Amino acid sequence: MHDEKDGWLRRRKKKDPLALLGVAVIAIGILLLIYGAIPLQRVNYKVVSQGSVPVEDPSNNDSFIADPESYYAAHSPIPLDKVECTPDRICYGLQFNGTTTYHSMPSIYYGSASAGLGLVALIVARRVEPVEDTTVHLRPIRIRVDEDICVANGVCIAIAPNVFQFRSQETPTIFAPMAYVLDPTGADNDTIIEAARMCPTGAIIIEDAETGERIHPPLPKS
Repeated sequence: MHDEKDGWLRRRKKKDPLALLGVAVIAIGILLLIYGAIPLQRVNYKVVSQGSVPVEDPSNNDSFIADPESYYAAHSPIPLDKVECTPDRICYGLQFNGTTTYHSMPSIYYGSASAGLGLVALIVARRVEPVEDTTVHLRPIRIRVDEDICVANGVCIAIAPNVFQFRSQETPTIFAPMAYVLDPTGADNDTIIEAARMCPTGAIIIEDAETGERIHPPLPKS
C-alpha cells in the first residue's frame, strides 16, 4: 500500500478475484497434502476357511437363511474375526492378521494438483489481469450543491442519506425540492465522492478543505 502523506488520498490495490481463487485452491491443496502425510492404520485379515451356505437351514425346519455371514461364523469349527460372502452364498472366514501403516495417496495426488493449479492462477492473475488501484480519500473535504443544475433525482441521498437530504417545502410547488448538505461528516469521503460521481448533472461539488483543490467534478482543461 502506498501513502501520499502530502496529498489528500492514499492508493491501495483492489483484490483480484482470480488471485483470491488461486489462494483458496492452494490452501485446499495444502490441506490435502497434510492429510496425505498423516500415517493411517489399515487392518489386515487372512483367509482361513471357505465354504458355501445353503439357502435353507436344515436344522431349523428348513427356514430361509437371511444372514449367511452370521450362519457361516456360527457353524465354523474355528473362531473367525470376520466373514465375507458373495451373492451366490460362497463365504470366506477371516482372522485378524495385524495392521499396516499407509498414507492416502489420492490426497497427495489431488493436493499436489490443487497447489499447482492455484500457483498457476496466481501467476496468471499477476501477468494477465493487472491489479487496479482504488482511491481512499483521507483529508477533510468541502461539499456544496449547485441548485441551478440540481434535478433532484435523489441518487446522492440513496448513496449517502446522512450527508444529503431534500429541502423541506412548506407550500406546494411544481418544482421538486433541491438536495442540500445535511452533514458533511455523515459518511466517509469515498462514499461522498461516489455520490457526487453518480449525480447525473454534476451538481455536487467537492473540494479539498485545506487546499481548495477541486476533487469533483474536475475542472475543464484550459
